[in-house]
This record gives sequence, C-alpha cells and structure tokens, in this order.
Amino acid sequence: MYRNPIYLLFAVFIIIFLSSQAVTAQIEDLREDAEFFYKQKDIYQRWLDTSGIGKVLHVETIDVKEQQLSLYLGFAYSDIDSIVRAWEMLKRAFETERAITLEQQLFYKAVNLMEVRQSLVDVQVYDTYDLRKEPLFFRGIYFEGGEVKVEASNPKSKIREVEFEASDFPKRGAEGNFRKDYSAQKVFEIIYQYAQDKYGAQKCPDRKAKVVPLERSKKTLRFEVVNLCLEVLKDEGVVCPIMRRLGIDCNWAKRELLTFTITFTETTGGFQLNIMLDGKYGSALYENIRRGGYMNMEFDFDEELDRYADQFKEELRAEILK
Repeated sequence: MYRNPIYLLFAVFIIIFLSSQAVTAQIEDLREDAEFFYKQKDIYQRWLDTSGIGKVLHVETIDVKEQQLSLYLGFAYSDIDSIVRAWEMLKRAFETERAITLEQQLFYKAVNLMEVRQSLVDVQVYDTYDLRKEPLFFRGIYFEGGEVKVEASNPKSKIREVEFEASDFPKRGAEGNFRKDYSAQKVFEIIYQYAQDKYGAQKCPDRKAKVVPLERSKKTLRFEVVNLCLEVLKDEGVVCPIMRRLGIDCNWAKRELLTFTITFTETTGGFQLNIMLDGKYGSALYENIRRGGYMNMEFDFDEELDRYADQFKEELRAEILK
C-alpha cells in the first residue's frame, strides 16, 4: 500500500516528542521548586492548627531531594510518655469520626499541598530531632503498591489499657458518688497501696524490695520497684534451688527494676487507666547497681515482660473492683 512520506515523518516526530516528554517527566528535579515546597510547608502547618492536630503535631522541617520530598513532623511534648499518650488519643479521636486513618490523612494532605506525585512523597514523625538522642517513637508514611503504608517503631514499654464503667461498681450508687469515690487521686491511692502490699514482701534472702514514688500529679502516677527478684524473671538457675533444699541461702536470682507510669482519663461512663511498664534487670551480686548497670528486659526477656504486663493489668483491675 502506498504511504505518504509526510505522514510517516509526522508520526515519527510525534513518537519522538512523546518519548522526550516522558523522559523529562521521569527526570524532573524537585529541587527546582524548593521555594514553592517551603511555602507549602507553612500552609501545611496552618492546616494542622485549624484541624486541631496542631495541638499535638507540628512541622519540624522539610527535605527536598531530586526525586523525593520528605515532610518531618514533631510533637508538642518532650517526654516519651506524654508523646505516646498524645499520639494514641489523637489517633483514636480522629479515626472514630472518619473512615481513613490519621496516617493516611497526614500523607494525603502533604501530597495535595505539595502538588507532587504521591510516590515521591513521604511523611516522617519522630519523638525527637536531637541528634544526640536515639528516637524512640517513629512513623514513616509513604505510598507503595497502590496504597499508603506505614512503618512504625514504638518505645519498648509495655502499654496496657484498663477501662471501668460506673456499672462495674453497683454499690457506689449515684453518679456523683461514683465520680467522688473514684477520682484520679482516689484511684491512685488504691494503686499505690496495692503496689506496696504486693511488692513489699521480701522474696529473696538479703534483699528487700521497695516501692519508690516518682511522680503524682492530677492525671499521672509514676513509681518504681527496686530490688525485686523472681517477679518477672522466674528462672533462678539450677544450682540455687538445690542449695536452698540443703538449707543454704542463695541470692543468685537477677535483681529486677520495674517502672510503672499510670495515667487516668475520665470517660463518659467511667474512667480509663493507661499502664506503661518498663523492666530492667541487673546482677544480684551487687547491692547497689550503678547507673548503666541495668539492662532492658525487652532485649532478652520480652515475652516474660509481656506476660507480666498482662498479669499486672488483670490483678490491678480486680483490686480496683474489690
């Protein structure tokens, strides 16, 4: 069949033009629009503030690379306990009223404002930007495989929640009496006394466990238990039990340190306790372990600490309901 060479030449031109456009799109350098992105960063902060999220999160900085734009968010708090609680409360409140997750919303808004393909954007949230400290909390939000994905890293503390309804305390009668009898301070008194009773009994020879108060505010109770043994780590080896049967004292079991951070939140029908447990252990050969002499249980005894957190939660629930 006869073909007009002009048409063929035009077709070749179109193919070359479209190919060059595709190549240009693929090698687009985001750094050329850095000024625009920095302006949008400020608009993103305004959105955080107007949406209410800004009470917890703020824009820390933005990083523009050739083919990647990263938005870094930080917290309005400095201590990790407050950061974890604030994130959980924000996420719960947000997702109760919406069909998407908090992480999705943070990502979608960044893509929308920056006007960049979603595959080139990521949002990262850290508890600290101090290079001298290792981040304990991290959320990395990005788009891959046709969906928003989240990489998460949390502090190693074991966190448990316990909820109570007024109906759980039928003997307390009217709502007013319940609120008075189970205020934060009254509940904290119950918990602290329970801890003293539970951990005050000596379990190892020549070692006296002690409950040490750290903080007691309107909504937070913190205390640590020192000189424990066989509480979380039940295994004391093979030799110790044999020596005890022979009437010889043995104090080889690891020395344990437990730190509890408990917060109180009043709910519509009652209240909720958030229990954060950190566990450490050290040598039983030294009565006073120096700073740095303890090791985190999460590294070597994570399952044991996890089971203990569940056990403590149920024991505490039973104690409060007595």
